[in-house]
Amino acid sequence: MTYDRYTSIVEELVTSLQELEASQSQHPLVQQYIYDEINDVKQALDRFQDNQYGTCEMSGVEIPFDYMLMNPTCTKIEDALDWRRFGKISSYT
Repeated sequence: MTYDRYTSIVEELVTSLQELEASQSQHPLVQQYIYDEINDVKQALDRFQDNQYGTCEMSGVEIPFDYMLMNPTCTKIEDALDWRRFGKISSYT
């Protein structure tokens, strides 16, 4: 697998991590969300360092690149497909 194509995603994850770590909230639920996001981003960066980024941790199958673009912290194909519950799917092909 070529990890060069993930370079822009990883750069965005690093930027996001810096922004999240600088974020503060007085509201405990918002702060918990920030902490959860920080953990997800750190896990994604660790997976990249271990050459596992973009691979489903359950099946070992490569997660489609377009799904990684939409959800760069996903670790399972099921998570990558989660957007279908919330997103609109074009009827045009």
